[in-house]
Amino acid sequence: NENILDLSVDKTYLAVLEGGTAAIAVNMSTTGAATAGDLVWSSSDEAVATVDDSGNVTGVKAGKCDITVSVKGNDAIAQTVLVTVRHLEQKDGCTYVDGILIVNKSYGLPESYDPGLDATTKAAFEQMKADAEKEGLNLYIGSDFRDYAYQVKIYNNYNDLYGWEMADTFSARPGYSEHQTGLTIDCNTIDDAFGETEEAKWLAAHCADYGFIIRFPDGKENITGYQYEPWHIRYVGVDTAKEIMSQGLTLEEYLGVKSEYAGAWEG
Repeated sequence: NENILDLSVDKTYLAVLEGGTAAIAVNMSTTGAATAGDLVWSSSDEAVATVDDSGNVTGVKAGKCDITVSVKGNDAIAQTVLVTVRHLEQKDGCTYVDGILIVNKSYGLPESYDPGLDATTKAAFEQMKADAEKEGLNLYIGSDFRDYAYQVKIYNNYNDLYGWEMADTFSARPGYSEHQTGLTIDCNTIDDAFGETEEAKWLAAHCADYGFIIRFPDGKENITGYQYEPWHIRYVGVDTAKEIMSQGLTLEEYLGVKSEYAGAWEG
């Protein structure tokens, strides 16, 4: 189609679960009429992921491949998206995606899961705190591991004050709190004002060097299910953290999972 001058895609990175689907959206710069039928979609490895004529990608088996969209009759105008297909498994009531424990509104933990604050997470935080101190900044733990029973109290308190629909935007239902993993720390004060501090700016810029991500970034509320929390960090290891933070992704986007409760609160 000679009407199509250029193509752009809405993402450069896409993760999808085995058996799951996700869509790549395309924008076209055109001089006249052009439709989705003027595009050609292809996968570099259909054993890993397939793609249909509308850009819907289906994960087949764990691995990586390229999904390319080009203009019919003009391969010079094309865009490629790196697709990672991930393997989800459940073990003892916990959900792991490519070995990473995921806890959000879609994936919970058993009531009995009670590891305390993870030792590696604590050590990484202590190192980060020490390095921040050298720059005159004061990072400290405001909250870390919370067991199921404690989350019941916190959530119920917010539920009583605001109703469950509002509470769900900033507080996790019991069994769905990342704090119960022992891999999460709330830094300093759990207050929106923290986001304006030098500590928060340093944390966002450097936390990946220690294996942490800002778990609920600004502008990603519809993906994570939670309001922006500049203080809430999650340990995932240095390599993974750098990959996530450098690409401006959430853990959900990186793993190819959703964060949505199955229904209304019935506590």
